[in-house]
Amino acid sequence: MAPERRVPILQAVLARHAEKGALDWLVGTLPEPNQAFRPAPYFAAYAGAGRRFRKPGWRPDAESLEALEQLGLIAPAHWSLDALARAALLLAASEALPFEAHTDLVEEAFRKGDNDERCALLKSLSLLPEPGRFLGTATEASRSHVQEVFEAIACENPYPAAQFPEQSFNQLVLKALFLEVPLARVEDWRTRCNAELGRMVCDYEAERLAARRTVPVDITEIRDAIEDLGMRSHP
Repeated sequence: MAPERRVPILQAVLARHAEKGALDWLVGTLPEPNQAFRPAPYFAAYAGAGRRFRKPGWRPDAESLEALEQLGLIAPAHWSLDALARAALLLAASEALPFEAHTDLVEEAFRKGDNDERCALLKSLSLLPEPGRFLGTATEASRSHVQEVFEAIACENPYPAAQFPEQSFNQLVLKALFLEVPLARVEDWRTRCNAELGRMVCDYEAERLAARRTVPVDITEIRDAIEDLGMRSHP
């Protein structure tokens, strides 16, 4: 689905749950394809969306849930209203800017943003045109020491399974185990199982046992998945 079709859907969801003043502000702030893109006001708006759309405890109603799922959002209830507003801003910018400028926009938004802004960006990557272009930002986030930033790329997000090379995906899974993030939150991890991941998991398990530490229960799931694929989990 093209960005120009996604933005109205996000606006419609926001209209059902956000204050009218916030929605009017967003509509007036969205970049337009026929207007010059102004970076300073844009990034100010991207940051300001958090203040205008913050609504703790928000949950989508049935109509909004259906609309967000049509957009390709995984577990829409994990999205905040301000993250949806920022997704609309990102999609509108990708429509207004030349194709070759998209990567710079994403990198600058990630570099300048606070943790909430970064999380919204990471959740939105799969919605943007040709999302494989943003692999550098995504893999950088997967190495973050900030748990909420790591979870934004690793959890309820189709991007890693679709775009990460094998080594990067394996490292993401291993970090999820280390941080005690349930493997069930890593989208399509079973489809990306591979023999090298099995070796890494076995090494990690041996280290935990040698240190007399508990072993994450999800390690067994990884072993079983690899065996189901006919792979060897030991060298």
